[in-house]
Amino acid sequence: MTGQVHKLGEVLRAAREAKGVDLPRVERETKIRERYLSALERGEYRDLPGAVYTKGFLRNYGAYLGLDSEYLIDLYRLETATAPADRPSLPAPPRPIGVRRRRTFVITPGAVVAALLTVMVGALVAWLGYEFVNFAREPELRIVQPAGDVSSHTEATITIRGITEANATVTISGLPENPSVTADPDGAFEVTVGLLPGSNEIHLVARDPATDRLSPEYVRRVNVVADAGPSAPPVAAAPTVEQPVADATLTGAVPVSGTATAGTPLALSAALVTAGTPNFTITDAGGAAVPLTVTPPAPPAASTLTAGADGAFSGSLSLAPGTWEVTLTPEAGEPITRRVTVQPAAGLTGTLRLTGGQSYLEVNQDGTALANVSGGIADDGQAIELAATDEVRIRAGNAGAVHVTINGLAIGAMGTSGAVVEWRIAAPAS
Repeated sequence: MTGQVHKLGEVLRAAREAKGVDLPRVERETKIRERYLSALERGEYRDLPGAVYTKGFLRNYGAYLGLDSEYLIDLYRLETATAPADRPSLPAPPRPIGVRRRRTFVITPGAVVAALLTVMVGALVAWLGYEFVNFAREPELRIVQPAGDVSSHTEATITIRGITEANATVTISGLPENPSVTADPDGAFEVTVGLLPGSNEIHLVARDPATDRLSPEYVRRVNVVADAGPSAPPVAAAPTVEQPVADATLTGAVPVSGTATAGTPLALSAALVTAGTPNFTITDAGGAAVPLTVTPPAPPAASTLTAGADGAFSGSLSLAPGTWEVTLTPEAGEPITRRVTVQPAAGLTGTLRLTGGQSYLEVNQDGTALANVSGGIADDGQAIELAATDEVRIRAGNAGAVHVTINGLAIGAMGTSGAVVEWRIAAPAS
């Protein structure tokens, strides 16, 4: 069966992993050998002792995982019914002609007696093993109705239905009146119990008459409430914003987080209030200051944050230096706005972009020539990343095509078309 998809194995493995237990622990708690559990999850039914034992394993394993055992057995029947036939074995090669038999097998009375004893001992061991497995296992108990705890029950009684061993006695405890009921020959049982207003905890346990062993105890919690009629739809909670803090001053990406009703979408946007001022200076080849004209940065594209199952939402915005208004707008409700100031990071980072033509370039960063760029021709459309601690020197042979952005601020072209210009960009002294 290697390579096929076995739905039964997937169901068992998914339920076990959801319960957070491994196969050695399941072996200890169900008394089913680990190799049989592994064979069931892998769909390797040839490694199991037989259909009768396998169905017993599935009942015990299903009850332990909280699964419907009959459903598991149906899956097993379907998969074994459609399993491909064993691969035919190749015929044995013919014996060489003329080979003599050296010894003739002779059946003696002693051999017959030994064979019979072996068969009888094997049958006895198998019977004892079967009886031990059936005696040692805990009886099954599965509650079908209610399938789980009931948080809002409006009646004074509740009917419990389930499956256990044939003719087993199911005992109720934890209530003012604790009846018991005997399962029918198919293991089905049904019992109606009285409840008190408020929280009720119903304990159920089954005793197998064949082995006198008790099943694991199952608990159903039922909360009895007054029937108040149809309830009003829940009111969506107004969103709250934890970050950014109002009037915060930040460096780098602006974090955005808060809480809202689970699943609520919130539109995230930012609007520029005041563009940032350069925290660097630029001088030309003669040492004269270069006047800077900063192009106001464009706001980032709007995005959407959605509150998760726990109501939390989070994201971030990459904003250029300056003062911004960050706004979160819920699908229904008033927008929430926080004003923040973004400062440039220390040092010098940016981009040198060729627009409208080629240019000869010399680029030095902290006294080191930029490899594969300095001393060569940069093509139209090429973008060159800049990063220095103290100083960037740029010499351009076609200054009109060389546009510079430093620390998030776009300062435009270095000069006019065809002009040879040299800039020294310096970070402020620390």
